[in-house]
Amino acid sequence: MKNFLISALWDIILILVSYGIFRVVISGPTRHKLYEKFLSSFAKFVIYLFVATAVITGLTALILYKTRYIVYLNIVASALVSILVGFVMSTVPTRGIGDKKEEGK
Repeated sequence: MKNFLISALWDIILILVSYGIFRVVISGPTRHKLYEKFLSSFAKFVIYLFVATAVITGLTALILYKTRYIVYLNIVASALVSILVGFVMSTVPTRGIGDKKEEGK
């Protein structure tokens, strides 16, 4: 249980750090375009996230199996998926349509 909590804490830290990095590196309009293109529908969001997670976990398992570090699969795969979650979080728009109208007041 202790190892799970440590891994979960590191995953949360990775999510927040990757969110911050992607937010700084990718400009707001580009992030919004990515969101509109890939994540505008909840069904697309669920399907894309599932496929990306399965691909990341599968490739990580293959690489770790070839290098004989398969015992670390649960740690490494969840860390890589946490980076993906941080990216997805950074693409979600934070301003609504009416925000620009209120700035001028």
